[in-house]
Amino acid sequence: MDLSGLPQFTIEEIRHTPGDPEVVLVGRLSHLRGVRNQAAWLYRSTGPSLIGTVAQIPTLTHDSVEYRTSDTALAPELRVGAVYPWIDYYWQSYHVAMVLAGRWEHRTFTPEAAHYFRLGGVTGWQPVGAKLPEGAEDLGVREGAWDHEHCELCRARIGDPESRDGYVDPEKHWLCRACHDRYAITRDISFVIDD
Repeated sequence: MDLSGLPQFTIEEIRHTPGDPEVVLVGRLSHLRGVRNQAAWLYRSTGPSLIGTVAQIPTLTHDSVEYRTSDTALAPELRVGAVYPWIDYYWQSYHVAMVLAGRWEHRTFTPEAAHYFRLGGVTGWQPVGAKLPEGAEDLGVREGAWDHEHCELCRARIGDPESRDGYVDPEKHWLCRACHDRYAITRDISFVIDD
């Protein structure tokens, strides 16, 4: 499935109150498969996608949808009649972009060092060389502590003895073999609307 299989949001009216950072895009969805949450992305392939919310999830395709967003500065092309693929908030817009881009390299996961820190009483870790979050207590670098990754789509663990291989894109997003074969090879984004 490509972008045309996603619910398509057609803008019928744009409401903006001066001084209010939110804009209301009133429109309709072409279908409701994959529409589950009150937050959603309006996907833009040429720039940042818009994140917004609806007060109520529509139950019928002819229902009017009021989509509230404060991201309209990211999309100067917004106008009545514009159509955007709708991605339910369960997913991130980059999940769709990474699968559509199709830039995957087969790789065997190898443990790496991790930089540990404590922030607000919670221990976290990040890649070595990344700037520690503000206010974090540095707990040092531990060799081999970054011992696995997760598939971006199904959350399968990559790095265990039985599943060391995966696929990685230039932004270091990982896919397991099954998701790569099912979605990435054919650039199929049906995972967004599959129930």
